[in-house]
Amino acid sequence: MIPYTKQWIQDSDIQQVCQTLGADFLTTGPQVERFEASLCKLTGAGHAVACSSGTTALHLACMALGISSDDIGLTSPNSFLASANCIELCGGKADFVDIDPDTLCMDTRALAQYCSNHPLPRVVIPVDFAGTPADLPAIQNLARKYGFSVIEDAAHAIGSVYTHGGRTFQCGSCAHTDLAVFSFHPAKTITCGEGGAVMTNDDHLADILRSLRNHGMVRPGNLTPAGKDTDLHGPWYYEMHTLSSNFRITDFQCALGNSQLRHIEQFRDLRQRIVRTYNRAFKDDGRLILPPKALAENACPHLYPIRFNRGSRVRKRVYQGLLDQGISCQVHYIPIYLQPYYQKKYAYTQGKCPEAEIYYASTLSLPLFAALTRDQVNHVITTVKSLV
Repeated sequence: MIPYTKQWIQDSDIQQVCQTLGADFLTTGPQVERFEASLCKLTGAGHAVACSSGTTALHLACMALGISSDDIGLTSPNSFLASANCIELCGGKADFVDIDPDTLCMDTRALAQYCSNHPLPRVVIPVDFAGTPADLPAIQNLARKYGFSVIEDAAHAIGSVYTHGGRTFQCGSCAHTDLAVFSFHPAKTITCGEGGAVMTNDDHLADILRSLRNHGMVRPGNLTPAGKDTDLHGPWYYEMHTLSSNFRITDFQCALGNSQLRHIEQFRDLRQRIVRTYNRAFKDDGRLILPPKALAENACPHLYPIRFNRGSRVRKRVYQGLLDQGISCQVHYIPIYLQPYYQKKYAYTQGKCPEAEIYYASTLSLPLFAALTRDQVNHVITTVKSLV
């Protein structure tokens, strides 16, 4: 069976994890700090706060911004549930802006229209779908005009870059956002087994994130707070000013992440090579629609979403036919607002975001991971062509 995605764990990764298992710290130790420093070096962001998953990274980012019951948060419907659920978990209302069919990311024209015709959002969470960067500079301009904060959901896009004003920026750099998040699930380019990180250039937000990651605790160190009994308090003293939970990540997970990050250029090159091979094979077939161009150029591709001109019935037959030939594939994504939770709570209905629905009805993600061999790629190509 060829999986649609798979982590690539090498001997060097295993050695790093085993060394950490024999060290003094298993959690909240030096490997976490090294991993955070490596993420800052890669992206150029000022701070990285590693945590237990990409989902908790999104939740922490919303908490750090103080999202609450009076707030609207906007995101793309073409994403995993967590991109919207993080707003709901903070008590806010998740709403959705349709996608641009050329990029499959949030349509900035639709975002501007929403802001002109609806109560203003407190936060906007654009998603770098499949590794293709959202139009972050344009979204930042709208943020300045309308006063909302921006969290880049870069869970698909570690290693991807975009250009603006003649400069190149890494996804996750926070050059055009307040915060950004990564995921290190095994399906992603870089894995910690599970894990995530929040990036920011804001010193104050970074302090809040580190506190929220650890139950909302603050440790003044040797400074005993004013008004406290000095005979009872010492360096162990801590206070909790904000309700939170345990969102920490372990040292051995971060050891794996550190080792994986050393291979990110290799992983990106291999993934781009596979995307280009698929594109060459499918480009002249009028029954198929290729992914956005950026996936083979500026992106570190996470998915290869191909589309069928004749829609969902062809997609379903090809999906089953690939499985019958030992090839696993997946569909990314069912528009989030069509989930029963959102339909019941907000009466969101079909037709809310037409482009996202058209895309969902015709898409299929073919196998894409760094260890995918040339023979496997050719087998996928031949099988797709025969089934279509």
